[in-house]
Amino acid sequence: MLGIKCKTCGGEMIRKNRLRLFVVGVLMVASIAIAAFVPYFWAPGVIPVLTGVYFLTWATLGKGYWCRTCKKFSVV
Repeated sequence: MLGIKCKTCGGEMIRKNRLRLFVVGVLMVASIAIAAFVPYFWAPGVIPVLTGVYFLTWATLGKGYWCRTCKKFSVV
């Protein structure tokens, strides 16, 4: 079976577990809810939310594929 090639650099694409990426992304986005109870968590809570959105995008649009060479996922 031929591996999928990266559209950016032509390197090998590996596949991560899409369900795990999606679940972790949802949990990271939901972690901002703690800031409703502890206002000090608003500023540091932005980092997990942005990372969670990245994971959700990678799991859905990127289909869980990751390039080993250029360290990117292809959205198309």
